[in-house]
Amino acid sequence: MLVFWSARLNWQLRVRVTCSVITSGPEVEALWQGVKHSAAAGDYLSPLPPGAVLPPGSGTADAAKASASAPTHSFALLHAQVLQTDWLALSRDGHRRAQLSANTWEWLTP
Repeated sequence: MLVFWSARLNWQLRVRVTCSVITSGPEVEALWQGVKHSAAAGDYLSPLPPGAVLPPGSGTADAAKASASAPTHSFALLHAQVLQTDWLALSRDGHRRAQLSANTWEWLTP
């Protein structure tokens, strides 16, 4: 479930999705080419995958990076397919809410 809020519109969107993580292949490598020379590239470089337990005594991820000879990137592409959207508009004149899916549109009680 992804949740979005727009203060300007007073809208909340709750979006139900199925999500897949793509960690290799031509799409990932093409996107990585656009990131690897940026300041953000260091966030994706590590000899260990994100969330891995650091070796005893290293203390920080930077220490683990320094001990690595050639880190690979932990850059991935997230592909989300929208299954359903719940739209809520808040207003002093009355809230409105609707649920949208591939084949339906229904007004709901806010």
